[in-house]
Amino acid sequence: MQSTDINISGLAMAGAEILDPSRKNEERYFITALARGLEVLACFRSADKGLTNHQIAERCGLPKSTVTRFTYTLTRLGYLVQDSGGRYVLGTATLGLGAAMLARLDIRQLARPMMQELAEFSGTTVSIAVRDRLSMIYIEVCRSTAALALALQVGSRMPLAVSAIGRAYLVKASEQERQDILTRYQEIDEMAYKAVLEAIERGTRDYAQYGCTTSFGEWQKDVNGIAVGFVPIGGNQLMSINCGGPSSSVSEKFLLDEVRPRLIEIAARLES
Repeated sequence: MQSTDINISGLAMAGAEILDPSRKNEERYFITALARGLEVLACFRSADKGLTNHQIAERCGLPKSTVTRFTYTLTRLGYLVQDSGGRYVLGTATLGLGAAMLARLDIRQLARPMMQELAEFSGTTVSIAVRDRLSMIYIEVCRSTAALALALQVGSRMPLAVSAIGRAYLVKASEQERQDILTRYQEIDEMAYKAVLEAIERGTRDYAQYGCTTSFGEWQKDVNGIAVGFVPIGGNQLMSINCGGPSSSVSEKFLLDEVRPRLIEIAARLES
């Protein structure tokens, strides 16, 4: 298990540093056009009904003319499909990439029965997520049969700073990974950078007190959740597992008193 001892001041300084020389040398291998094309694919979300070139350009921060060339190329290759209204959706070629990635995550098969049992006990949604750049992406979701369970699914994204699942990841991540995350945030948005620093501090306090991270009405005002970070058996990729639901049916007290010990136990079993 990775250490949760975090030097916040050191992280803040690291976020302000210029890339070290070795990293600068690696930049010569960076292919900007490829990176931009992947950013176009990554901007699609599970809730999207389709995106225009203009919407993609806004999400990616790229000129519309550049996006138009990328969407044309990606459509020719089957990674995007254009509907009759001119909007783009992900094509079947992207499914092959996702399926290959999910196939090697055997931990999902081990975790699923335990997750479903906890979901039914608590009337919540239980999920496992990994980090994708500056957000968490769900790779497994188990819902309670309760009508009020959160309608999240594999591929849903959560913010790092205000979600319990994101904070659990930040606390458990290596110092180098946290520094890289902070550097990327600082390059994009100073306010977001400060929010992530605060999230690390908050998550560290939560772990010291509860053994998990919490988010009560912070991601969404009517949603409560807790989360634990873990590295699965035989693997080296950090993940987080969370349990959450509508605050109207899932109280803070219930999550901390009844659900927390069970969630921590599941994470420990997935690690050992």
